[in-house]
Amino acid sequence: MFKKLARKVASKKQDDAKTGSVSQVEFLKDFLSKHNYIFSTDFGENLEILKKKHLVDDFVVTNFDGSVVASSTGSGHSDGIMGTAMFSYIKSEIPDSEAVLIKREEGWHMLFTLNKKVFIIKAGSELSGIELKALALELSILLEENKEKVKAKKVAN
Repeated sequence: MFKKLARKVASKKQDDAKTGSVSQVEFLKDFLSKHNYIFSTDFGENLEILKKKHLVDDFVVTNFDGSVVASSTGSGHSDGIMGTAMFSYIKSEIPDSEAVLIKREEGWHMLFTLNKKVFIIKAGSELSGIELKALALELSILLEENKEKVKAKKVAN
């Protein structure tokens, strides 16, 4: 009798978990379908669009020496130096690590490298490895496009 009751409770909990996940996924799909992410010619505006698209609070892109390449907040020097130093230390201790996720009171800090750059991302919840890579790739493309525009302006002047 106890086994039957335990199975019923476990089955009910499992069904509830599946229903909750499905409703959350449906909500997210609905939310994302209502937003068109149209990029402009303004670099800062495009950084804001990426923040909304990937549901992150802030991000900083640095070189391995800690120098800031791009920041969604406009500065980010202290975050860049701290994040790069932390990632370098962890990489020296655990060489095959790809990303570092740190849970803090105010949310998550995620460190990820791609194309010889360190991406420091702050968000209310953690991003998966695939989400981190997607954001890093989009930021890399945006940085390259901006770099080419700056070069073209210098040549024109």
